Amino acid sequence: MPASKEKQKQKQKQGENLSGTVSDRFSFFSSRTQQTYTSSTWEGIFPHGHLDDQVIQEKIKSRPEPSYPVFWFDIRDATEDDVNLVAQALAIHPLTAEDATLQEPREKVDVFKNYYLISFKTLLQPSPGAGDHERPGIPSSASMYILVFQYGVVTFSPSGCNHVNRVRDRIRKVHDVVLSSDWICYALIDDIVDSFQPICDAAASEAEAIEDQVFIARIDDVQELIPRIDALRKKITHTVRYLHNKVDVLNGLVKRCQATDDSPPVFPDGELILYLSDVQDHLITTLSTLTNIDEMIARSQVNCLAQLSATNLRTSFKVNSVVSKVTILATIFVPCHLVTGMFGMNVVVPGQNADGLTWFFGIFGAFVGFMVICMAFAAKYKLL
Repeated sequence: MPASKEKQKQKQKQGENLSGTVSDRFSFFSSRTQQTYTSSTWEGIFPHGHLDDQVIQEKIKSRPEPSYPVFWFDIRDATEDDVNLVAQALAIHPLTAEDATLQEPREKVDVFKNYYLISFKTLLQPSPGAGDHERPGIPSSASMYILVFQYGVVTFSPSGCNHVNRVRDRIRKVHDVVLSSDWICYALIDDIVDSFQPICDAAASEAEAIEDQVFIARIDDVQELIPRIDALRKKITHTVRYLHNKVDVLNGLVKRCQATDDSPPVFPDGELILYLSDVQDHLITTLSTLTNIDEMIARSQVNCLAQLSATNLRTSFKVNSVVSKVTILATIFVPCHLVTGMFGMNVVVPGQNADGLTWFFGIFGAFVGFMVICMAFAAKYKLL
């Protein structure tokens, strides 16, 4: 537990860095008034009572009545005390409270009598002061917990995501649907999946730019492309990992929605299944696009490495050619050094008492002739 409290303190500090204060951590929306109330304390959000006094509760989640109002209570960066208060007010199972408190990273669907829980990973906007602590190219993420009751939704959302505000704006604009807790859950899932689309579009643009530069770049530019490709592949790999888990969660949720069993809790049916299927299609399309982009980047990376290998190979051939020529020339000159060394000894040598330059030019001419003959043989056999 001390580790979880320390983690919650770090999350609250992150929220302070993003917004400047810890205000508006709690927000409560009711379809009866179509208003959203925000506060930084429990007393501010519920001045005349507790959460269980403001909402309609059912011991078993069944088919909701369309005329009943729907509530939505969100807590940003929930602490252990916040989760315990909600658990006491709405009879939340201890396993759900433990997951929300300890920030269970696994994405899943859990089913209980009076509600069902959906845990989703969502992307976070980078905080202004966290640039040195975040790994480049890897999007940061956090878990968001959605508890769907018969007439309400409770969400535990992290700082750095704007899903709650966007879905509330969508609720205000949509007038042709019957607002229910299941619809709010769908809208949150849809917004979380949509939040990956900008990463997909940016990755596609970056991949096309890299592919265009691979074959026209100079050797120095190719060396600069390698880190860009590496960072992009890291981003794509982590994004695909986040999305693959969501495919399993959505498949499990849709299967439960399509089941004919009426045992509690009751899952959405009718048009909401069509909405969830649309989210599934969008998720699969995004995964397919990212897979194609990764293949494109892998091909560009192979081409870059091939260009670098070809350049290194050409350089190696040139160096070997120069070294071999120098070796041949050294081999030709070694006998000349031997002769000059023998004539430089302090002993009697031929021609040392002769007058004139006959011996000098004779020896010099012999050297030149020997070198010419050796170079001619080397040129004939392409050694020079």
